[in-house]
Amino acid sequence: MDYTDAGLTTLISEAQSEVLAAAIPYQERATARMKAHVDRFDATLRNLTPSQREEVLGPLRALTDKYDS
Repeated sequence: MDYTDAGLTTLISEAQSEVLAAAIPYQERATARMKAHVDRFDATLRNLTPSQREEVLGPLRALTDKYDS
């Protein structure tokens, strides 16, 4: 093992790559679950009155605005 700055930088880079690669399957499953939740949420919204829909969507819009960049 190389304990120079360059060696440690390489070691850290390799570790980060391994962690990111290990996380991809989890992220893909989480994305699929979230999409399924969105589909169910959409179906539920269709059963609400317009005023109920707005009561739900107002806070949801505020939440999603936090994540829009």
